[in-house]
Amino acid sequence: MHWTEDKNDAGFVAGWLQSANVCGRIVTSSLWGLVMQRHGPKPVLAATLFGSLAGGILFSFCTNLAGAMCIRFIFLGMFNGWPVLVAPCAAAVAGDARQTQVLGLIIACGSGTQLVGPGIGGWTYGLVPGYPAMLPSSIGCILAIATIAVFLRVRRAFELVEEEEATPKLRRSSKAALFRFPVPLLLWMRFCQGFAVFGVYEAIPLWLISDKALGGLGLSEKEVGSLLSRSGLWSIIYFSFIMPSLIPKHLSPRFFSILTSCTAGVTAVLLPYASTVPLANVLHLIFACTFVSQAAVNMQFTNNATGPQDRSVITGVAVTVETIGKALSPVAMSWLFAWSLQRFGKEGHDLVFVVLAALALMQLTCSLFLPSSVDGSEAVQTEDASPVGAAKVPASKIGGMQHPQASLRERSPPP
Repeated sequence: MHWTEDKNDAGFVAGWLQSANVCGRIVTSSLWGLVMQRHGPKPVLAATLFGSLAGGILFSFCTNLAGAMCIRFIFLGMFNGWPVLVAPCAAAVAGDARQTQVLGLIIACGSGTQLVGPGIGGWTYGLVPGYPAMLPSSIGCILAIATIAVFLRVRRAFELVEEEEATPKLRRSSKAALFRFPVPLLLWMRFCQGFAVFGVYEAIPLWLISDKALGGLGLSEKEVGSLLSRSGLWSIIYFSFIMPSLIPKHLSPRFFSILTSCTAGVTAVLLPYASTVPLANVLHLIFACTFVSQAAVNMQFTNNATGPQDRSVITGVAVTVETIGKALSPVAMSWLFAWSLQRFGKEGHDLVFVVLAALALMQLTCSLFLPSSVDGSEAVQTEDASPVGAAKVPASKIGGMQHPQASLRERSPPP
């Protein structure tokens, strides 16, 4: 948008745009959790899709920073209830045994688009004179319309979530559940993870385009887009096939969290010293995948640590806390990167990566203190809480129909 003259100072502006988006979520995430608990997921998803479409259209014609921040804050932030939907819907539809596979696929789509998105933006930005953001924003609008078309045809998945929410249970205070261990520890992990992931998305492109004399690689916007697209392709493969095959078949979620935290910390230290584009690409794809993997594991931890009756509300609070980290990170990390280059020159180009390594160490430490129940191996047992995923949906009922013979078998006593 040409809101800064020096590309090395782009971090001072880029952080505000990213933070405006997630600051809007802080205002409404807990509210979306309450709406989902009382009315199901349909109203939340409908509002999310409307905000994405309206925000994309308005952003196409935006030419100033203040207007861009307002659009992202309201339509792409406040209207965005998607983060609240993900984990409860995955657990309700797939159950404990397969929620990792579902979350992996969702993260694959999300992380893939977040990594590929800057590449598409770099290739299409400025092709329409006068409104440089029109073409990349139009692509987002097309995706929103396609999602609305799918949303109108999906019924059974929402029915399963609504059935779980409507199951008679003894109610307890969701406020009390927020203070029951390990929920407070998980909220802290969600905050750190949100800060780290958005720090990765913000710091890496800024480092890639910074001058070689200052420790960067001096890449153009399109070269950065190509590198991020290659990482995005690997991310889709990793979250679709590799991570779901590891959890829980071979690794427990806690052990996987420890493994990814260690890997993220090591790559965070090595990445700013990559001297070639291929090496930077390999380290980046490992770096990004390990940090985003923690997002999926933390969502599974939250599901397994709470009962179905509190899951929507606690997830809403968890998303709010996580979003606070995401809101602070782009501004903090981009300003820290730009300030470190101005203050220390080349010697300070790795400062943001040291912060990211410290966040990985924080995730590692917290994972060591989590109880085994968050792995899903032990049900959440209290006098008024049923185990997560205890209500099994017979295979004969999947798809909204029940075969007569299957119904007879379910009612017949065992021989």
